[in-house]
Amino acid sequence: MKAAIRAVLMLAIVAVPVVIWAQTTQAPVTPPVAATPPAPPVIVEARPVDPLPLDLDGDGVVTADEHAAGARSLFEHMDLNHDNRVTREEMATFQRQLLGAALPPRAP
Repeated sequence: MKAAIRAVLMLAIVAVPVVIWAQTTQAPVTPPVAATPPAPPVIVEARPVDPLPLDLDGDGVVTADEHAAGARSLFEHMDLNHDNRVTREEMATFQRQLLGAALPPRAP
């Protein structure tokens, strides 16, 4: 019986400080992982809209020749197969590129 009491006392003498130490000691702190900084936002500068995009010489007026050159350039852009004819499909493709969707055909 004395041996059992001694064992319990020894256990208490050793165990109590260990329990107290475990409760007061903080868990090791792992250093935070450095997060990758977010990419900076892409800033697109707005270009001023040219009120006379066909004014090729910049004199403030559009001549018939400048207008014709602009119309020809637009036609060549629409004529995908370069046969000097713009089909409905070519026009619809151009409208999708320009507007994001083709315009519906007009009713007769």
